[in-house]
Amino acid sequence: MKLITVRHGSSKANDSGLSAGWMDVELGDKGLEQAKNVAKRLKDKKIDVIYSSDLKRASRTAEEIVKFHDCEIILDKRLREQNKGKYAGTPAKDMWDDFRASGEDILEWTPEGGESLGSVKNKTLNFLSEIEEKHKDKTVLVVSHGGTLAVVSRHFYEDVEFDGKPDSVSNARHGHKNTSVSEYSFDGEKWNVVRTNCTEHLK
Repeated sequence: MKLITVRHGSSKANDSGLSAGWMDVELGDKGLEQAKNVAKRLKDKKIDVIYSSDLKRASRTAEEIVKFHDCEIILDKRLREQNKGKYAGTPAKDMWDDFRASGEDILEWTPEGGESLGSVKNKTLNFLSEIEEKHKDKTVLVVSHGGTLAVVSRHFYEDVEFDGKPDSVSNARHGHKNTSVSEYSFDGEKWNVVRTNCTEHLK
């Protein structure tokens, strides 16, 4: 099985420096252009099925990609970004500042009205396990969000420790930029990382 992941194009919240979480914000003009560019990059890839978060910024990105492929888009709520509760619509750094001040484990800390990263991790790994079994000899493309795709890349790199202060290495691996492409392959025994967080189509 081959797995390709794409983070959604820049949303109106991203453009304003705000944290969106489950807010169903649209792609901005820049994000739509990014989606068109990543679709062109992937047009010659063999893709058997596309899974996407049901939030508009992800599904709209998937709609651009599927224009070049004869396959369906399956919307899956497990691929949503972390529910950030009261921090949705606020400056993105606010939630991280409050997390660090709490002194709690990053997987257990839960923003008021939202969900923990541990919950995101459990849903994401459940999804990966399911598609690994269902699409053994296929190429699967997933369109999702930065936090969710960081769970995926950390899982395959086995970078499980995270204190909320990414260094340059973890940023390169797990700081998924808008429409960045990551690729992984399963050889029957283990997953191998082909590339992560590649944005050459935006240059």
